[in-house]
Order: sequence, then C-alpha cells, then structure tokens
Amino acid sequence: MVRRLILTLLLLSCTATCAAPFTAFADETPAAKKEKKKQSAKEKREAAKAKREATKAKKEAEKAKKSAAAQAKKAQKAFEVAEATTPVGLALKKMEFIGANRPDVTAEYYFIVRSSSTCPHCVKLLPEVMAAYAEMRATGKVELIYESFDNDAAKAEEHLNKQGATFPAAMRAAMGNLPGAAPLLQPPPAAYVVDAQGKRLASGPLAPVLADWRKLTVDKQ
Repeated sequence: MVRRLILTLLLLSCTATCAAPFTAFADETPAAKKEKKKQSAKEKREAAKAKREATKAKKEAEKAKKSAAAQAKKAQKAFEVAEATTPVGLALKKMEFIGANRPDVTAEYYFIVRSSSTCPHCVKLLPEVMAAYAEMRATGKVELIYESFDNDAAKAEEHLNKQGATFPAAMRAAMGNLPGAAPLLQPPPAAYVVDAQGKRLASGPLAPVLADWRKLTVDKQ
C-alpha cells in the first residue's frame, strides 16, 4: 500500500513537471508567431523598397549614361565640323583628348589648368575650376582645357568622370604642342592663359590665375 502511494506521488510529480514547460510553451506560441509574422512582413516591405530604389537608381544611371553619350556625340560632331583658323585652334584640331569632351577651336582665349588626380590640392580646387568653366563657356569667347599630369590617360579619365567634369582634357605630352604653352616651372595646381594666336597672357599658381580669368580674357583692356 505504501509502495503504491509512493509510486502514485512520483507519477503525479513527473506529470506536473513535464506539463509545466509545455503549458508555458503553449502560452508563448501565439505571441511568438505574431511577432515572427510581423517581422517577416517588415522585412518583405524593406526588401521591396530596396528593390524599387535599386531599379530606380539603375534607370537613372542608364538615362544619365545615354544623355552623356548623346552630348559627347554632339560635341564630337561640333568639333569635327568646326573650322579652326587660329594657331591654337589648328593645334587643338590635331590633338588627342582624354574622354569624349572636346574644346571650342574658335574661342578667343584659352585657360589651361595643369592638374593631377594624385595631387590633393589639385583635387580640392577642382570644384572651383568646374564652376569657372561654366562661366567661361557662357561668354562664348573663353575655353578651358585640363592638362593632366597623371601618368596614365585612363586614370585621368576615371578621375575626371568621378568628379563630374565636363571640360575637355588632354595629357601633358599633347598639351606641350599648344602654341604659347608655359614652361613647366610651376608644379600643379597651376594655370596659364593664351589667346587664340598663342600669345601667353598669364601663368602661375592655379588659384590666383583662376580668380583673375575675366580680367585676363573678356574684360582685358
């Protein structure tokens, strides 16, 4: 009798112990499932949003690429049909350029920027050069040409594309044939200005020459 009572108590104890975790698990399951479902829905929304943004970015990149290609084709055609009559213009017609941008061979003045992708100060000044370039082209009389001191044309082109530059560029070796080219006395960032006849109007460090570009060209007395 006593033995039976002990076995009964042990059985009841085991049943209670085993049932407790199951009961707790049963109580937590609905909440866990709800949270899991909520998290899954959130992840799906975020994935869908990321996919839409990636698709949009891809379309915008393709559109920008097509636009750049069209502009480059237009610039190349204009460059080819333009009739150069000045020493500088004629030299530019024979020059090999970096990338697709081409200079105006009928300009009255040429602003040459000597720069390099490996020169921190050159890179820092590039946004100012780009802003000035837009103003120069707007005059219809001044052209800016970037003279790269990089060792590799592909590297120079990659650098200019990354910066969003739209001005024409050529390597140092090619620019050495430009009438009026300044001696290589001032390291980059440097600049010089020539008129269409190849007469040098100024040369020196980039910042001060760039600041006076109007005085040296369109506002020249």
